[in-house]
Order: sequence, then structure tokens, then C-alpha cells
Amino acid sequence: MIDQQHDDAVVVRLTLANFNVGRILIDTGSSVNVLHQDAFAEMDTSIDRLELVDWSIFGFSGGEVKVRGKIKLPVTFGANPTQLTIMQTFVIVRVPSTYNGIIGRPVLNELGAVVSTAHLKIKFPTKRGVGEVIGDQEKARECYAARLKKKKAAKETFSIDGPDPRVEVKQGELVEELTKIQMFPNSDEQTVQIGSLLSGKLKTDLVNFLKTNSDIFAWSTSDMQGIPSDVEVHKLNVDPNSK
Repeated sequence: MIDQQHDDAVVVRLTLANFNVGRILIDTGSSVNVLHQDAFAEMDTSIDRLELVDWSIFGFSGGEVKVRGKIKLPVTFGANPTQLTIMQTFVIVRVPSTYNGIIGRPVLNELGAVVSTAHLKIKFPTKRGVGEVIGDQEKARECYAARLKKKKAAKETFSIDGPDPRVEVKQGELVEELTKIQMFPNSDEQTVQIGSLLSGKLKTDLVNFLKTNSDIFAWSTSDMQGIPSDVEVHKLNVDPNSK
């Protein structure tokens, strides 16, 4: 039974690579799927499958987190007969967190899922009807309480939940200023921005590359006519039979 007077996060239990993993945060604001290194280690998945990468992800407050690697794993939603399993890429990080992982937009979009924070549910279409995953409100509150305790003990390096309205959050700063590049000699509106720290040959090569390929930029909606649906398409996750 869900306590209706809430602002709790959607925290679920899912099957990842045949392992039943709890404390997974559903985050529609995340552009990546995240799995924390401790949870990954407990899954006993072959470390040889981990692809090492040299890049970072950023939290809502601008904090940088180095990615240890990435891996493709099957993730299963729902129960038979309305169960779906899809392959998705997860990035592995090691940061203080009360969650084992984050399911972001890549998974939700492929599922065609609709997330209701009010009902703490995820629903998605399948060939045999509508599947659903129900959030664990008690676990969500435990994770949030544990996170607040960690904040009191030490400053977290990575935040994956929304800010507590009682806690002041400072606006993150830009890594560097941006410089406008005019793509055409007689147009002040058709511009792109590049990092101001670029210089020398690297900057020249980048500007030349952008200008050489200026014909592929869409400056207005009239430039986007006739795009094949297998290149880009906009869809709404709604029931076509409903008005």
C-alpha cells in the first residue's frame, strides 16, 4: 500500500544479467544507465567483458565522476506474461551512493515506458498487454534517509537524486567559457559555440570542419523536411486507441 502523501523517488528491483538487484533508481533526467562498482562486483560478472573508457559523467550539481568502464547487460522488466528483456549499456562508477544503480532514458525510451512518480509505477507495452514494475516506497525512503546521513558525515561527490528543498544547492559553474563561431560571412544568427580553451591547429581544424559541413545543420524547421523515419522520428508513448 502506497502512502499517497509523498514525493518519493521510484526505486525498484530488477533482474540484471540473471541477478536480482534491488535499490535501483528510475531517473528520467539521466542520459546514461549507471551501475555502481560494488553492485557490479557482487554480480560476479566477468571483468573481461568490461570495456575500459576514458570519460566522465556529471551530476545535477556539476560534480564530475570518472567512469571505470562500460558493459552491455540484459535487464528484465515485469513478470510473465507481460515481461520484457532488453540489452542495454551500463557505465560502472565508484562513488558514495545509497543506490545500486540508475535506470535512465536509454532503457525507458527503448521500453516505451511511462513512469508515474505519483503512483510509483513504470508501465510499458508488450505483445501480451501492458507490463508494469511497482516501486518500493519503503526502500526509497530508506535510501533517501541514508543519503541524508551521508551528507551530514561527509560531502558526497555525486548526487543522483533530486535536491532536498531544505538544503541549499549552489549553481554549478561552467567548465569553460564558450566562443561563438559565425558559420556564414553575412549571418550573425547562424552560429555555433566551441570551447574557449581551444587554440592553435586544433581550433582551426575544428572551425574548418564545422564550416565545411555547414550544410547538414538545421537552422529552422524548414531545414528538417523529408528526414527518413529510420534516421529520426518523434513518438509519444500513449495508447493510440485513447483520445
